[in-house]
Amino acid sequence: MRLAKVMVSERGPPMGAWHSTYANLLRTRFSALVAYAELLEDDRAAARNLAQEATVAVFSRRRAPRDTRAAEIACREWMAAKTAADAAGARPAAAVLIAIDGKDPAGVLAVLKKATPDPLPEPSPEDIAALRARFTATASTYATPTGGVNTVMAPAAGKHRSALAGAAAGTGAAVAAVAVAGWFGLNHLPSFGSSAEAPTASVSASPSVFAVTWNPLPEGQKAMEGFTFPECGDVYTPEPQAVNDITPKPSMQLEDDPQAGQFVMLTPTFVTDAGDPAQVLAGGSMYVVTLDDKVVMTTSQMDVNLDLFTVNNPVANSGPGGWGFTRSSLCDVEEKRDEFGKTLDEPDWETASQEEMDAYSKAWEDFDASLGTFPAGTYRVYQISPIVFGEQLALAQVFASEQLNNLSSLIYDISYTNLAQDPRVSPYCTGDWNVGDWHCEPPPDVLKEVLTREIDPATIDDTPPGLGISEALEQVVE
Repeated sequence: MRLAKVMVSERGPPMGAWHSTYANLLRTRFSALVAYAELLEDDRAAARNLAQEATVAVFSRRRAPRDTRAAEIACREWMAAKTAADAAGARPAAAVLIAIDGKDPAGVLAVLKKATPDPLPEPSPEDIAALRARFTATASTYATPTGGVNTVMAPAAGKHRSALAGAAAGTGAAVAAVAVAGWFGLNHLPSFGSSAEAPTASVSASPSVFAVTWNPLPEGQKAMEGFTFPECGDVYTPEPQAVNDITPKPSMQLEDDPQAGQFVMLTPTFVTDAGDPAQVLAGGSMYVVTLDDKVVMTTSQMDVNLDLFTVNNPVANSGPGGWGFTRSSLCDVEEKRDEFGKTLDEPDWETASQEEMDAYSKAWEDFDASLGTFPAGTYRVYQISPIVFGEQLALAQVFASEQLNNLSSLIYDISYTNLAQDPRVSPYCTGDWNVGDWHCEPPPDVLKEVLTREIDPATIDDTPPGLGISEALEQVVE
């Protein structure tokens, strides 16, 4: 069994990457979401409810966040916008966006829209330090969703499926079908190949700069050429592998949640012994896990979604957040999950009673609990990552300078990035950000134009892409 197979079913908890990201968020970042909400609500109980409501709203959308970091950002912005909808909460929400999220006026406007206060608050450095200190202290207080992880996820699962079904109806069916398979833009942009081609209408070329359009996938796939994920049960003991002296180096934390059980959190980072800290485009979601050197889990979907990482940064705050797994993610559980799922009648989430939803969620919680803890032995975790330089890295650095973070989201959806506020894109957006049906489908030529920038050749590192493999992270379970 490979994790890719476990994360495809829509029955019960194992409902694709959607489920993995949602579970990771609730198990590893829910305390931080409550801390953020408490800056807005100033009441612990209300803050917990707001954080919980935010996760349901964000994961009810047709296109849920790609990774844990994107999910946390989306939940923060949803909470700020909801709070600002009440006039009394607009200024506190703006202050939190400025102090905690580092938003500039344009960034605050992008989140709060018509609720943006005028004038904006101008928190002093002392105010900002105090808010951040309070956030950090509150986030250290452990918090879990009311009723448990699966109970919170159940209504979002139903709404998420309904959103997908609704999107496929009527004239939107063709677009929706492509959207479910993957973001249509990067597969359908006209003349998307060479960055040396003529610039778009919005970009004026000059002798010293040239136009580059965001399309990191070909370079990422080139970096992965020749690599095949091992099968479950294979013996796997790879040597570390660097690209231009840069090597993946994830960190690992084993947690024991009283409700969710044991959970392993992996945080991707990159290191080098050569020169000053640099930046790379790299992946943070591909891993191989072995038990006594035999593969027991692998993210074999080859998901080459790249983001910007700062090398020698011990915290992955310049790239996507962590990725995690539980006992139920291991190879031997796949068949057990499939068989157990067949014994349950999944309720209609739109019409089911609370008792029916609770019973279904409880059944899955009991199943997960029956699996017990991780089997004894020596676990080794390897991070597998494409590492990319060149024009796409230079473009990623330009995007970062524009405060466009979590670039991996651009691969599949522009809706929840600040580019959705671009006047060229906004006419093609529908729905409401807060309600959860906000969706942008700009035509390919518009999308290409928005994702194109002028790049100074002096900023380009011509190092070829390559595959990085980390040293083994080791954990002994007795």
